Amino acid sequence: MNEKKNWMARSASFFTGDPSPLAKDGAVAVIGLGRFGGSLARELAEHGVEVIGVDHDDSVVAEFADILAHASRADATDEVVLRQLGIDEVSRVVIAIGSDLEASILVASRILKLGNRHIWAKAISETHAEILHQLGIGNVISPENDMGRRLAHLIRGHISDFLPIDEDFVLARTTPPVRTADVPLASLGLRTTYDVTIVAFKRRGGSRWDIADRDVTLYADDEILVAGSPKKVEAFSELDKDADA
Repeated sequence: MNEKKNWMARSASFFTGDPSPLAKDGAVAVIGLGRFGGSLARELAEHGVEVIGVDHDDSVVAEFADILAHASRADATDEVVLRQLGIDEVSRVVIAIGSDLEASILVASRILKLGNRHIWAKAISETHAEILHQLGIGNVISPENDMGRRLAHLIRGHISDFLPIDEDFVLARTTPPVRTADVPLASLGLRTTYDVTIVAFKRRGGSRWDIADRDVTLYADDEILVAGSPKKVEAFSELDKDADA
């Protein structure tokens, strides 16, 4: 019964092959269905987002035919083609083209010309990112660079997860240094002493995170989320380093 309902709920474009109705309903266009774009498109689709996927490779498009609301083999550097696909009407566009720098820049230029300003674009180098910013793309993603930064912090061993929020602000998952355990947070003066903030904690064996207010007492086997600049968060996570040596 549920399967029938889901099938009948499919938009008309699923049957006709015309993505235009999707665009008007707030679909997201993902241009380039490689490793990054494909993963993103799948995740969006799994969360109920109508995705218009575009790629130049027939085999890639075929792979996503039954996953996305609309998947099309097309030359996204052609403005006429973009209009035919309804890209001028979608609410958001992700340019996830891989190593073809020229194609990425051309597509970005064409989409900006169509008037869409809610654009995310993948950059494969600092120069590529700079050009995209100069074109007017506000959201430039550098997955390889971001993953490299994240991994550098994880490898050092005191941080189990690391999320850059901005150039000089991160959120890190770690454990409380021994010197900060067994006393209420209010008495530690973390902002003054270490210039970081503990925003949440999870007890060992627990299944949920709680907000770390001033009255919370942390223990050495808790997990915590620490916010601050990368250097300050790293330094805070390493307060027990001498004891570990």
